[in-house]
Order: sequence, then C-alpha cells, then structure tokens
Amino acid sequence: MPAHFSRCLVVCATFGLFAASGCRTGRASREVTIRADRAKAPVGSPAARATAPEISPDAFLSHVAFLAHDDLEGRDTGTDGIDIAAGYIAGQFAATGIEPGGVDRTYFQRFIAPGRAELLPETALTISGADVAPALKTDFSPFGFSKRGPFEGDVVFAGYGVTAADQNHDDYKDLDVKDRVVLMLRRQPAWMGDTRSSPHANFESKVKLAASHGATAVAVVNQKPQEGEEDELMPFRSSGADYGLPALHVTREFANKLLAAGGLRNLDELQHELDENKAVVSAPVQGVRAVGTVAYTVEELKARNVIGLLPGMGPHKDEYVVLGGHYDHLGIRREQIHNGADDNASGTTGVILACQALAQAPYRDRSVLCMGFSGEERGLLGSEHYCANPTVPIESIKAMINMDMIGRLNHDSQDNMLGIQGLGTGLAFQQVVDRRTSEAGIKYLPDPSAKGPSDHASFYGVGVPSLFFFTGVHADYHQPGDDTEKVNAAGGAQITKLVYAIAEDLVNAAEAPVYAQVDQPARIMRGAMAQGGGVSLGIMPDMEDSSGAKGWRVARVFAGGGASKAGIKAGDRILLIDGREVNTLNDYRDVTKDKKPGDTIAITLTRGPEQMVLDVELQSRAEAGRRAASSFESGR
Repeated sequence: MPAHFSRCLVVCATFGLFAASGCRTGRASREVTIRADRAKAPVGSPAARATAPEISPDAFLSHVAFLAHDDLEGRDTGTDGIDIAAGYIAGQFAATGIEPGGVDRTYFQRFIAPGRAELLPETALTISGADVAPALKTDFSPFGFSKRGPFEGDVVFAGYGVTAADQNHDDYKDLDVKDRVVLMLRRQPAWMGDTRSSPHANFESKVKLAASHGATAVAVVNQKPQEGEEDELMPFRSSGADYGLPALHVTREFANKLLAAGGLRNLDELQHELDENKAVVSAPVQGVRAVGTVAYTVEELKARNVIGLLPGMGPHKDEYVVLGGHYDHLGIRREQIHNGADDNASGTTGVILACQALAQAPYRDRSVLCMGFSGEERGLLGSEHYCANPTVPIESIKAMINMDMIGRLNHDSQDNMLGIQGLGTGLAFQQVVDRRTSEAGIKYLPDPSAKGPSDHASFYGVGVPSLFFFTGVHADYHQPGDDTEKVNAAGGAQITKLVYAIAEDLVNAAEAPVYAQVDQPARIMRGAMAQGGGVSLGIMPDMEDSSGAKGWRVARVFAGGGASKAGIKAGDRILLIDGREVNTLNDYRDVTKDKKPGDTIAITLTRGPEQMVLDVELQSRAEAGRRAASSFESGR
C-alpha cells in the first residue's frame, strides 16, 4: 500500500478513530464523502446522548494530538494532510449524530483556493513623455489583487483616490479619469483619522472607486516614509482576489519622475497639501502615458469547508447559530513541519466538542451549523467563500462564534488570558458573556470589535453578529514549535465548555442578537510577539521562503527598529549573527537568548551578490510589537 496510507493507518489506529476519520488510500481517492446515511445516530436520540463525549482535558488533548500529528504534515490547504483532517472532523460529526450540512447531503463545501503565484515575463510597463524606463520589482510591481491583462492610458494624479462625502472631500472632483491610468497615494489624508478603521483607505475601495470612474488601471505610491522607514514595494503574492483593474505598486522615485515630466509638484508637496490644508490637488500628468501588461499564474488548490448541521426543534428552527474555526495551517516550510496545535487544532477541537455537546441537548430552538474552514491562513478564504455561497440564507444566520487559538490559556497573564472579541456586534452579547464567564469563574479581556484577522470577520462583514474566542499569540505562533505538548488542554476544555454554554443561550434565546456596527479594529497583537521580555531586530522573516538557500530571508523591515536604522532591507538574507549561523527563528532566539535591549549584534547578510556586515542595536520585544502592530493595516 502507499506509504502515506500506511502512516494514516498508524495515526488512526493510535487514536482508535479509523472508522470515523476518513483516512484515504492516496491521491486517487483523496476526498472522503460521508453522506447522510452514514450518520451513526439521529440527533437527540438516546443513542446519541449515550455516546456523547465529555468536554474533558483528555478529550480535548486527543483531538488536538490527531490534528497536529506529524503525519498530517501541517494541514496546508490543498495537501493530503488537510484532507485527512477534513475526513476526521466529518467523522467526529457523524459519530455523534450531527447531520451533514454541506453540499449534496455531504459534510463538505468544495471551493478552489489560490496557491503559489508567479509573475510571468510578459509583465511590463513602459512610459512615454518622461525620461524613465521602469524595471519590474525595482520601480513597480503588480499587486496580488491586480486584474491580469494589458492596459494603456494617459496618467492622472488623483491624490489619495478617496471620495468621502461625509467629510466633504473628493479627489475625483472635476477630474476625468476615463480610459486613464490613475496614480494615487496609499491610505488616506491624515486629517481623516485612523486608516485601520476607515472604509476609504483599503486597496479594494480605492481600486473599485477608480474603476467606477472609468479608469483603465491604477498605480499606488507609498506616503512619505517616516524616520527610518524604507519606501518598499509590497512583494507579489496573489490571494486570488481580482479588484477589477490592473493595479501596480510604484516607488516614490518613479512616481516623482512622472509628476515632474507632467509639470506637477513632487509627492512631498502634494501630500502636504492633502494632509495639512485639506486641499484637492488632483490633476492630469500632462503628456505622460503608460502602457503595460500584468501577467501571472496562480496555482489552483482544491479545498473544502466541513459543515455539520444540528436541526432546531422550536419555532426558530429556520434560524441558525454558527460555531466555527479554521482547521488549516501552514504545512511544511523550509523542510520543517508546522503542526499548528494551537493554531488551530485547538479551535477545531473546540468546535467538535462544543457541537457534540449541543447534539445531546434535549431541546434546541434554533439550528446550529458546525463549521471547519479551510484556507484561513491564506486570507480567510474558506469563511469568505461560505459567506458568498451560504448553504442557508445568510440572513437566517443570527450569530457566529469563532474559536481560533484557544490552546494557551493563562488566567494570570494578559498575554495569554482569554480574549472575547465582537461583544459590541450583537445586542445582548455582553450580558450573556458576562453571566456565563462569571458562572465559570473565567477572567477575560473584553473587546467590542469583530474586525480582526480570523473567520468571524467574514461573517461580521455580511451583517452577522460575531464573537471571537482567542488566548493570544506566543513565541510558537506560525513556528514549528506549535506542538501538542505545549497546549493547555485543561484551559482549552474550560473555554470549550464556556462556548457551549454561550451557544446554548443564543440557540434558545427568545430574541436573536441584533447586529450592531463597531468600526474600531480589534486588539490582536498581544502575547509573546507583542509584549514581555526578550529582544527584537525589528523585522518580519519570510515564512514562505521555499528557496532552500541558507540564511533567514527578510520579508519586511519595521520603521524605527534596529534593523531599519542599521540599513537592513526587505529581501536581504541574514546568514550570521555574531558569527553564528541563522536559518530559522529558533536559531535567532538561541543566538539572542542572553541579549538585552540596547545590546548590539553583528549581522552578516547578503543583498543580491553582495555580502556585508551591519551592526544592529536590539530593542525590547514590547517596543517592536507596538511598532509592528501599528504597521499592520490589512489591505492598506
């Protein structure tokens, strides 16, 4: 038999779950379909009640151990390992009488997820009317959400590319952009406030607004860099989105050459007018024309959400409460398995156990959808697909509860205390949560917002009141060290019991939660990545580097950090720190474990063919976390 199937047999036999787990015999039969007639017991039947698992630390740990086993190879979307996980989750649903809630009476909802994207040689940009020959990845780079294909048009400058009637500002006022290429600044004017909560500042809004005015393409340029910040192009990574126009990220140096050729002021002066004087400075870039092509390929990965159904029994049986969590992780990176025990075998386990407990409830007024999402790590793909293609009317979903990283609970530290977000998105949420947490004796960090990077945000975005349960990031986040033995199983079971109790209240409440909008972003960056002891270089390593080259590739440099001040740039490859080899984050931690903020280290790196040594002053991890958090403005 195939080697992979042998490993699957070992895993399934180890946990005594072969019949339900959906182990496969190889790629030819990669997707196990468990249909309605395979369910072991009807919902609410005596047999189902008798076999319901207890929400115990042992039960919690056994599910995490299966999902985070090395043989599942990190559950990356489109791999054998995640297919085993999908079959396992469906098997656990079936074993306790949870009905299929997917497509065609199965437990699955299939979709195509984008895989690795590659720019093609046809990608090019030429300019007439200005003395410039733009080079790909040096002067410009397509965004991952760019439409593919050719474009051409005269260039116009449209400020920030923002129309905000409520603030009496319109960069498109008296500006004709039809069949033209729109050059615009990133984000929004300073006086318009925090870009993280603004609907005007994100890329999607900017591109679609330009398209609505008839533009043929957009070119976005960074705002004036802060002290120590580099004018960097975003690396090309496709998420599978297409915002409707060819879209380029261009450097300030390149953009200034276009503006000068067209008789306009430079970006510093134009941005000052926009930010300080609330002016509209939009204008044609006279005599300058752009002709180009965006060409790239995107690998298509077969993915699927896992969906179980607990039908309601009361007058509100056509209304639904969703319990969900993503079951994918990062797979194998740099030849190391990233098992994702906390992220998110823990949350998936919470869904399994809470739903199995709800299956044994003697009465449920509303129905319950039990969901495992794929593709979360690639950009909330599974939950976004579901919300765009729901199996029940989206307006019938009255509440969503998401569990993501509930495996590191520490009641005594704000780093990994339970956080509950989205409390302001549904009237009555706060009351229910306060009562149930008080009964359970659980301290928690409240947050009214559901604007955070996990699957609840997809549901909140389509008008569903949403709660998020989360115990914070930690040193093993997105690292090979996120393994089963580090999971707090007792804490995970405690949170799962709490979620079950809150879900039961929402299922049986006389009135469903009423949706409320909360514009502020949620607080995500807490835990070992943002606070606490230790030191930081002020960089983001490239976790998707699959080149096999020695060293630690830098994906991003944070403004004001030691790396930025020393001159390290995105794309550099760190080879040595104080003469010791560094290939992974764990190597870096080992080299710097005795260092303190303010210490200086010697970094040997390569930049293209050149090798250099730079002295970098380390800063505290807390300070680095604050800088990182302020720079993470998704889609902006």
